[in-house]
Formats: sequence, C-alpha cells, structure tokens
Amino acid sequence: MTSNPKGSATSVVECPERYPEVDRRSGLSIREFNREYRSHRKPVVITDAIDDWKARTAWTFDFFKSKFGSSTALVYRYTGEKYKPNDALQMAFGDYVEGVISGDWTTFPYYVRDNWALLVAHPELAADYRLPKYFFDWFGLLPSFMRLRYPRIFIGPKGAVTPLHLDIWGTHAWLSQLVGRKRWILFPPEQRHLLYNYGVDPARPDLDRYPLFRQARPVECTIGPGDTVFVPGGWAHWVVSLDASISLSSNYMGPGAFWGPLTKATQELFLKRLWTAGTQLFRLNPAVKQLQD
Repeated sequence: MTSNPKGSATSVVECPERYPEVDRRSGLSIREFNREYRSHRKPVVITDAIDDWKARTAWTFDFFKSKFGSSTALVYRYTGEKYKPNDALQMAFGDYVEGVISGDWTTFPYYVRDNWALLVAHPELAADYRLPKYFFDWFGLLPSFMRLRYPRIFIGPKGAVTPLHLDIWGTHAWLSQLVGRKRWILFPPEQRHLLYNYGVDPARPDLDRYPLFRQARPVECTIGPGDTVFVPGGWAHWVVSLDASISLSSNYMGPGAFWGPLTKATQELFLKRLWTAGTQLFRLNPAVKQLQD
C-alpha cells in the first residue's frame, strides 16, 4: 500500500490494491453454509441464492423509473467522511434514476442507500423477493418495536462509495446484487485495531496518519447480478459500485451474532420504549398535572 492524500469526496474511486478473493459458491446447502462459513464467521459469495426472485430480472432502472418516477426519494451526498442526515435531500425519483444511469460519482454524487421507505411505501414489491434460505433472522422472534426495518434498497451511480464501517450492533448481513457490479473489501474482527475506528479510506489510505493500516490483510470480492454476499458479524467493509447498480440488503441476528446484537437492541430500543412510556404516564398522572397547573 502506498500513502496517498484523500482526494475529492466525489471522484470515481476504484481501490488499486488487490487482495485474496472471497470464496464463490453455488449449490451450497444450508448445512454446508453453516458449517463452512457461518460457524467460522467467514464471508462467502453465493452465486445462486436469488435465482428464484422475480426481482432478479424485473428490477431494472427502467422498471423503477416507470413505476415510481413521479414519487420522491431521499438521496445522500457523500462528503468524504460518513453519510450524514444534513447531506440528504429529496429528489424526484425519475430524475434521480436518469442521473444515475447517465452520470457517475463525479458528475452525480447522490446515493439512495439503506432505504426501506420505498419498500414500505410500495408493499407490492415484497412479492418480487424473499429471504434467502441461508439467513433466518432471529430478530423476527422479538417484539416488532425491537426490530429495524429490513430489507433495504441501494440504488446509485458508478463510483458510489460506502465508506469503511461495521454494521449496526455487530449483526450479520447479506446483500444481493440485482443490477451492476460492486467491489467489496472486508476486514476480519481481529484487525479492528488497524482501522482507527474505521476512519481509514482503503482506496486512498493516508499511511502517515494511519500507519498501522499497513498491517491490514483484508479479503475482497466483486459481485454482479444474481450474486449474494454474506458478511459475518464483526467484519468491517468498504464498498464501491463499479457500475450503476441496484442492490437489496439486510442485517440480521443469528448464531455467531446473537448476544451483542440482542444486548444493543435491548439497550437502544427496549429501554427507549420503557423511557417513553414512563414519561407519558408521568405526564398523564393527575397529581403531576396538578403540580404543573
């Protein structure tokens, strides 16, 4: 790796370094997946996990533009660190799709990312996909208020970047590619101390600022239409779209990613709900209302 200054936040970037490839498998049984990958917390690309999805062929840019072009979409602009709510704006969905297919990250630096609202607003889309058989989500056994909304859709131009990060609560994750290609660079949990709280840009690492990153030994994969990547809990990852792309993704809780996600979900969602309920009861208490009056 060589030291390079961080470039423009919106330039099209393809990391020049090459790393060992993640396994690519087809015809993988659930037992083989659990034994060879999930139990060892090892990433894998499954090439036929979504062969039975209608979305595999139906979800194209023309499809989304014709069906939902008059609606609005929340799009994010990447400013070089992390995506932030302040950098999001509403855009006509038809205009957004046109920008995605006619531009790239330099000319059109906007990303529909981690978006569940489109799928909720159009529940008919749920008929076009189903949970791949490998990824049963134990969050489904919890009360609904302790679950986050999944799956989520990503639609973006060539060059769109998801910066280095660890998924929420240390959950497992899967992402299925429907249109275009994405390159993933993944770092195992034992290398976390080399990533400086995920502040490194793997495409342009500033090795003067982050010298330990020289010791990082990630793996990588490039996924295309029909591929599904499994990301075990605790694996940090950086992703770049090599083409204009459409993906569907989900985080989930299961063996190997259970106690951490459950504890954090309880802290963030269950206790928050108790606090909200307690606050409401306090405000409705007649004695309290009398004191307030």
